[in-house]
Amino acid sequence: MTEIISAKAHEIEIRQSAIEEYLGYFGAKADPATLDIIDECKKEFLGCVDYKACICRVECCEENGRLCLEFMQTESKSLAGNLRNCKTAFVLAATTGAAVQRLIAKNALISPLRGMVTDAIGSAAIEAFCDYINRSLGDTDYLRPRFSPGYGDLSLECQQLLLDRLEAKKLIGLALTDGGMLTPVKSVTAIVGLSEEKNKCRNPKGCMVCNRVNCPYS
Repeated sequence: MTEIISAKAHEIEIRQSAIEEYLGYFGAKADPATLDIIDECKKEFLGCVDYKACICRVECCEENGRLCLEFMQTESKSLAGNLRNCKTAFVLAATTGAAVQRLIAKNALISPLRGMVTDAIGSAAIEAFCDYINRSLGDTDYLRPRFSPGYGDLSLECQQLLLDRLEAKKLIGLALTDGGMLTPVKSVTAIVGLSEEKNKCRNPKGCMVCNRVNCPYS
């Protein structure tokens, strides 16, 4: 059964540090002029964002060297490592909505900087929304890091299978373009393993942003 999760703008904390990281300010503070634009664009963003997600729980196992989920089979060693010893997993698709896509395009026409800032806010926002979803799933100590198609050796072609399983287009308006990009932009699909053992990973952002060499799930 697929569940729909939604959140109001004030329920999702968009970290200032995350926005600045997406803008390339690693360890440095944005200049005052950029901070002012961030504040302006964030107000616009909060006025139009529409957080929605659909999620379902599926069984998973390994058979003859292939990872088997209820809706697909894959030979991805990366995902198999992530889901090792997990009997079930959550499959999710989340979006900030079509109005955000229009806002990013509008601001990019006004100025390249406003477009970049709004895009960074969207990236920070969808990450924060996914963290919100994770917390709604129960004890996060037993959840594996989020794993999305396109990471490691998991093919992007799996993305359509995830969307079809979740009926994401019908339920939250999330689909793929002919070029294989999620639309609306600032959307995410992911698989989150549920284990009987406590999670050994302390990175809350998921595998896509982790550079750990000795990963316990590799």
